[in-house]
Amino acid sequence: MNAQLSTKQDRLWVYMILPIILLFVGGLLTYGIYYALAATQPEIVAGVPLGQVTFALYILIAVVEWVLALSVVRRMRRAGGSAMDLVAPHGNPWRFRWLPAAFVFLGLNAIMAVFMAILGASAGFPYYEGLRLWQRLLFVVMIPITAGFCEELIWRGYVITRLEARGRGRWATILLSAVAFALIHSTPIHWVFTFLFGIVAGYYYSRERNLVPLMITHAVIDLWSFGWYLFLS
Repeated sequence: MNAQLSTKQDRLWVYMILPIILLFVGGLLTYGIYYALAATQPEIVAGVPLGQVTFALYILIAVVEWVLALSVVRRMRRAGGSAMDLVAPHGNPWRFRWLPAAFVFLGLNAIMAVFMAILGASAGFPYYEGLRLWQRLLFVVMIPITAGFCEELIWRGYVITRLEARGRGRWATILLSAVAFALIHSTPIHWVFTFLFGIVAGYYYSRERNLVPLMITHAVIDLWSFGWYLFLS
């Protein structure tokens, strides 16, 4: 696969830079317009809870990530391979070493638990006020699936593989993919913890070459963390 997909064809900027720009601009416009109207013409947004703005932004995030993930699948097919070449390039995706998989599962969950504790202590939970029940349920289904499949396929599977094809060393690929992954998130504290997440997940993938444990782990983390945000906090 690597030999058939040239470094000119992989268009890494689409996956490492474009999402950062799109999501930054999307978040800036979404919240910026809302707060600007709230300050200057509050009657326009008086009936719009902040949770609805958050909901709209996460729909945008999901659309961007699914479009990028499907473009990775398409690009792999055009190169004569498939997405499975990224998920488990050495064979059966369900055949992986359980001890490293358990360590990465526990390690990434620990990183998220610390992040949640810091947010809770600083009253920094996101604003979801005004969401209807169906929107909350959609969140806890859509976000874990999108994060588990799309984000791991793009920022671990594709980005790391293509950086390696360009001759980057192991730690350079891990660091670059982790930075690109971190910067699609919204605040400095998110950047720190998603960067750490990206380092651990990237190291696991560079050693084990299997995305299934990472996809499952990522989905589980987003399931319990957003479940906490939406139903318990």
